[in-house]
Amino acid sequence: MATLKDIAKHANVSTCTVSRYLNSNIVVKKETEVRIEEAIKKLGYVPNIIAKSLKQQETSNVAVILPKLNHLYYSEVTSGISQTLAEHHYNIFIYEVDNLHLDEEGIMNLMRENMVAGIVFIGLFPDTSFQEKIKEVFLGWKIPVVYTNRCIPYDGFPLLYPNLVKASKIGTEHLIKRKKEKIAFMHKPLPKDLLNQFLKGYREAINRDHEPLFIEISDDKNVNKEYVQKLIEHQINGVFVLDEKSAVYLTKTLAKSNIQVPYDIAVLSLGNSLISEISTPELTCVDLQNRVLGQKSAEIILNQILNKTFEDVTVLEPFIVEREST
Repeated sequence: MATLKDIAKHANVSTCTVSRYLNSNIVVKKETEVRIEEAIKKLGYVPNIIAKSLKQQETSNVAVILPKLNHLYYSEVTSGISQTLAEHHYNIFIYEVDNLHLDEEGIMNLMRENMVAGIVFIGLFPDTSFQEKIKEVFLGWKIPVVYTNRCIPYDGFPLLYPNLVKASKIGTEHLIKRKKEKIAFMHKPLPKDLLNQFLKGYREAINRDHEPLFIEISDDKNVNKEYVQKLIEHQINGVFVLDEKSAVYLTKTLAKSNIQVPYDIAVLSLGNSLISEISTPELTCVDLQNRVLGQKSAEIILNQILNKTFEDVTVLEPFIVEREST
């Protein structure tokens, strides 16, 4: 493996000149630059990034901690993070909690051992893992962090999440405009405080203290005819599904039950990814800006690393993407 000495000898300059040139500490003559670059190319020199990081006590690696990657939501968010980091010459290191088989303290120690420049924590709405550990990282270890997609009160570290109350409000308003005033919310198990945000948005949309029908499902594939029957019994004509995959399974089950979407029952999904575009019918969605969520998460981390200003709490505004299901 070629060393700085080898490059210096081949380019007929000092080792110090090569080192300072590679670290952008000096500007050399054009002919000297050409000789150094030719030597690097010919000898196949690869800089030791790890050694450099250890020596300078700095790194260009940003960690992203998430439960699992094989989920469209996580893919969209991490894509946004990766794009922004790459634009600023930082690397993304993804850690899947489900595959690490470590507790929270073990994962945090792994971050410190790997000398990451910053950490982005991503989870789905009900997930509040790492919430307490972040204080230790952010305040104690002084590693830049951002807690993404958790709708929790500010507690000393940066937060970034979508406005779920507004998402519920504009979704409800959209269904009402389509003459779908008997509305149900279909969801997987969620904590009460999170469901209350959707209830608040619903009430803001209809301007009265009225309760919609909340239907809890155990998983995506369990959206069977039993739930359809419940919709019929309550004369529901508009369903706001708080998960895209569940919305797709609902439309399939409605079709098998000879119920037309959107004429008999309209279906609105929370979240807007490829799955909504390729479903039959194509799903109308409340877009939470997942990719932008990732981009802004990376921006907050970079601003901390570079000692620039950043917002303590950033709330993204959702919007409707209208398709066939409403």
